Amino acid sequence: MLGITTEILFDKFEILEVLKKDEHAAVFLANHIYLSKKIILKVLNTQKISDQALVERFKREAKLLAKLDHPNIIKVLDFGTAKEYFYISFEYIEGVSLRNILKSKTLEQEQKEKLMIQLLKALDFAHAHQIIHRDIKPENIFVDKNISLKLGDFGLALSAEDNFVTNPYSIVGTPSYMSPEQVRGAKLNNQSDLFSAGVVLFELFSGKNPFLKDNINLTLNEIIGFDEEYLKAEIEKLPEPLNRILTRLLQKNLSKRYSSAGEILKELNVENVYPTITVEQFEKESNRSKKRLLFAVVVSVIAIFILILMRIENPHTEILPEKNNQKTITNGNTTARQNQIDNRNGQTVKKDEVNQDNINNPLIDQDGNNKDGQSEIKNPPVLRYGQLAVDIRPYAEVYIDGERVGVSPFNKPLTYPEGEHTIKLVHPDYPVYSDLFKINPGETTRIRVSLESTIGYIRCRVLPWGNVFVNDDFKGQTPLPEKDLIRVAPGPVRLVIKHPDYRDVDTTFTISKGDTLNFRFILKK
Repeated sequence: MLGITTEILFDKFEILEVLKKDEHAAVFLANHIYLSKKIILKVLNTQKISDQALVERFKREAKLLAKLDHPNIIKVLDFGTAKEYFYISFEYIEGVSLRNILKSKTLEQEQKEKLMIQLLKALDFAHAHQIIHRDIKPENIFVDKNISLKLGDFGLALSAEDNFVTNPYSIVGTPSYMSPEQVRGAKLNNQSDLFSAGVVLFELFSGKNPFLKDNINLTLNEIIGFDEEYLKAEIEKLPEPLNRILTRLLQKNLSKRYSSAGEILKELNVENVYPTITVEQFEKESNRSKKRLLFAVVVSVIAIFILILMRIENPHTEILPEKNNQKTITNGNTTARQNQIDNRNGQTVKKDEVNQDNINNPLIDQDGNNKDGQSEIKNPPVLRYGQLAVDIRPYAEVYIDGERVGVSPFNKPLTYPEGEHTIKLVHPDYPVYSDLFKINPGETTRIRVSLESTIGYIRCRVLPWGNVFVNDDFKGQTPLPEKDLIRVAPGPVRLVIKHPDYRDVDTTFTISKGDTLNFRFILKK
């Protein structure tokens, strides 16, 4: 378990109820002692988890949410570290998730429209701050008794900075609410969140998810290849302007989809729409920040140079630094303060001197670390690589971390940085295969996949004969070739046998991967 047993955590949270708990993390309903109010407390034990990506995701959620101060977004009250634990405290909502409300089917049309506008406002604000949620679904939307909506769980969110400096092509989210480009592992933008919001709103107003199937593969295939005309016919059953809005939200083609939530709010004549910040504006602001930083560095260098000249002219003058509580350098005696200056110029710092120098600094502990958990003095990480050898039978399009690398087989191993990666295999005759693999530096990781093992088989014998349809797809007339075996994706299967002189056979069953089911039918008049 998490290892937390006391009723008071981090000297300020009184635990009222355990909402969720496992080996690595826990979610509590708690009382914030200083604020005298109920809060939601998420806690992560950083020592009991080997995947540092989860730790970084947890910290990223806190930092992202801290930027989003909006009435329709769950607000972060506090976050930090205590020993091996990282925690975030959120405002507590006296309400339930939208999923629970959808199950109850108690909302009136006006209330549904109110929730739609609030969700669009939350997305408009997040997108204006260059944050893509990537996991819009009813479970992450909370509603109180006054039908006030709060969007939460930004654990999978992607910021504009991530788009510029990291690989954003990983497939994450909840399958039945993903956009087509999210399923394909393409680069995401605000419009992906809008598609997901469109699915939620379709479910809110119609009572069903248009893409949900009996398993993940069927659901993902449905999102990629759904019949837009059929969906449009379902949407048109809803009143204006809902049908117009949902038709544009649930477009495969990005050019036909709304470009922002603000655009929809304007159509609905809703005020207080937050302007969308474009990538160009973001880059300009980033360049301005860099120029300001460069100017500050130049000024600092000049100031240090002047101080050095003063020190040379009067070697017995004491230099009393005003910031950071650093130790004083007197009479030309170079101490830990000088070592820290040397460190900023790329020189080695003696650990015992740094610890001594940090004794009186309230922001730095004895190991030279900031109390927010970030290292004050550390060398940049060395990027190490390993190799990946893939053996796919019969063949497949291979995607690594969402990026297409080619069609197997490959002539030589592929090179990737150490750490955990994703692999996706796509073949027209088989379900999409996805998995995780780990690269160790200097080693070769081997992945062997037989796509035949990802499917099931049906063998049909029909007397006198029959036309075989599987999930409405014609497979041929019996007796069938290839030893009478029919390949099918795991999950529910509808099997229909037709003969002009006999009654149809129409049956439904479920098949698992690797299964072979044998059927023998004697047709009747």
